[in-house]
This record gives sequence, structure tokens and C-alpha cells, in this order.
Amino acid sequence: MATATVSHARRKPDVVEPSDPEALAAALADTAAAIAASRHPVIIAGEELHRFHLGDELLVFAHKTGIPVAATILGKSVYPESDRLYLGVYEGAMGRESVRDYVERSDCTILLGAMMTDMNLGIYTARIDRRHAISASRDRVSVGFHAYDGVHMEDFVEGLAARDWPKRDAAAYERAGRPAATPAADAPMRVETLFAQINAFLEEDDVVIADPGDALFGAADLHIAHGVRFLGPAYYCSLGFAVPAVLGVSSALPGLRPIVLVGDGAFQMSGMELGTIARYRMNPIIIVLDNAGYGTERPMLDGAFNDIHPWAFWRIPDVLGEGLGIRVETEHELAAALARARANKDAYTLIQVMLPKDDHSPALRRLTAHLAERIHKGG
Repeated sequence: MATATVSHARRKPDVVEPSDPEALAAALADTAAAIAASRHPVIIAGEELHRFHLGDELLVFAHKTGIPVAATILGKSVYPESDRLYLGVYEGAMGRESVRDYVERSDCTILLGAMMTDMNLGIYTARIDRRHAISASRDRVSVGFHAYDGVHMEDFVEGLAARDWPKRDAAAYERAGRPAATPAADAPMRVETLFAQINAFLEEDDVVIADPGDALFGAADLHIAHGVRFLGPAYYCSLGFAVPAVLGVSSALPGLRPIVLVGDGAFQMSGMELGTIARYRMNPIIIVLDNAGYGTERPMLDGAFNDIHPWAFWRIPDVLGEGLGIRVETEHELAAALARARANKDAYTLIQVMLPKDDHSPALRRLTAHLAERIHKGG
């Protein structure tokens, strides 16, 4: 079955029966009343909008109302990040302070397709006021504490997009935007400069696949323009996802080029699926963040259990007899390696980036600072 041909046609998941029209009308009317009564509404866009192909409806709804949009980490790229209404990723303690502040000050939080998990809506923070929250998911549509049986999320979101809305005044908020590209220096690689180069490197037909750990946390701050996709397992955060995920992405959408971000520990779990990737002539660019172990765990509880046996990852193409392997230590070397990888269109490229053991992404630094504060307060 692994090699069986399947249809690429996209369709929404089957719905047993259509939404109850009276319940749907009531849900939409109550939503309109809640938004009209609010002063500071915000939309949180989640991964189920991806799965039900409701991104266009989300964009129409946001533009009709003028309500800013934040994405969950699972829903990242469901809303074009170059759009003027995009705030950024909301992920609690790991997120940028400006996004966190805007969302948590909201008096009308509109959660569309967002799963209520700790990774999705923020580690160690849950400051969304459910009394004034509108929520639509695969299983339930609710406004405040009122639930609407028989209303399907896709009908509800399509109803939001079809409705006539009074345009709200533009709210003042800080947008990250795409950072300007900075010249590579002759300096040792650091996590922050790694992600800065990746930001400038991304093109429209790329899809970013991030493995859990600092690869995923750092990637949350990447600017995913309209057309560039993002995929990360932020539900269970199971290590070893990203390299095998290339097989699914490249089989389903061969016109996209996977840009894989994976830690050295995660790669050792399942990275040898490169053999299958080579067999089927797929061409991902795989960037291994090599900080000599489980770098995400070290700021929380360090010990020898976070260390791993070092691999010469960049030599794996020699073993497989296929692909391009590059080891980099400096910003200049990474810039040259990315250029070679982009030109290597007919096979995979593996770039091993050497990073300090104690270096972390801004997102992980924000999280560990929040943890330290909670510990200090006895939380």
C-alpha cells in the first residue's frame, strides 16, 4: 500500500448531515452581537481551518470586520503572515510579548479551529476569558457558555464569511513582519542567526517542516509568507517527526520543496528515513541543529541524560550513495550551504549546523524565563 496511487483531489471531511439551520442562524446572530459589543476582539486561527480548507473564508471574515488574527503554532500559515491584519503566533509563554498582550487583553476572543491544548494556546498560561469567547471546532460551536448542537464548524465559518459586517476602526498593534535580510558575518553560528538566514531563504513553493524542540520553537517566529507552508507536530511534540514527514508532503504535493528543521537528537530517532527519501528521488533541504544533545531540556533540568553520541550527519550521503552533505560552523558557511542546497534540485541536501550547547532560540529563552519566574514565585 505504501506505493499505491491515490487521488490528490481535496475534499472536506464527510459530514453526516447538514447543520440545523435555526441553530446555525442563532449561533451567527449571537456571534454578531458579541463582536458588536466588544471593544478589543481578536481571531485565533487554528489547524482545523487547514484541514477543512477554510483559509479563504477566514481571510474574507477578517477583512470584512477588520479584526486582527493570531495563529496557533499548529495553525501557523493558515493565515497569510504578510497580511496587514496578522499579529503573529499566540503560544503563551513562548510567544512574543506583543502578541500575548494583545490576545490576553481581548474582550472577545474568536477561536476558529483551534484545539485547546497547552502547546497550542500557551504553555503555563491560560488567560483567555471563556465568558467572552466564541469557539468553533470540529466537535462544537459555542458563544460564551452557550453551545449550539447540530452546527458544524465549516458551516459556521462559511456563514461568518458570507455575512455583512460593519467595518471596525483599525486597531493599533505591533506586527513582526518579515525581517530584513542581513549580510552573513564571519562569526560562529548561533540559533538566532540561523533562523534569520532561513527567514531570508524561504521561497513561495517551500514548506517548512519543524521537529519538536528548539527547531519548532524557533520556527514559530519565522515569517511564512502567502504560499509558503508550515508543518509541525505541536500537539504531542513527539521527536522524530520531521524527516519522515517529508515522505508524506513530497508524495502528496511534489511541487513543494520541504525545508526541514530538526535537532540532532530527534534526527537520531528516525532520520535514516533518508534512505526512502533518496529511493524516491525527493529533494528536501534538511537542516540539523547540532547542539550536542537535547538542548530544549537543558535549561529546565540538565544532566548527562541530555547528551548524545555525536554523529557526522553530513557524511550520511556517503553511506547512502545519494544526496549532498555539508557541515557548517559560521554564518558565511551557512549562506554558501543554503545556496548550494537551493541549486541541488534533484536530490536531498543535509546541512549539519554546529551550535553552542547553551544557545537557544528567543522563543525558548522566553519560555525558560517564564518558568524561572514561576518557580521563584512558587507557582
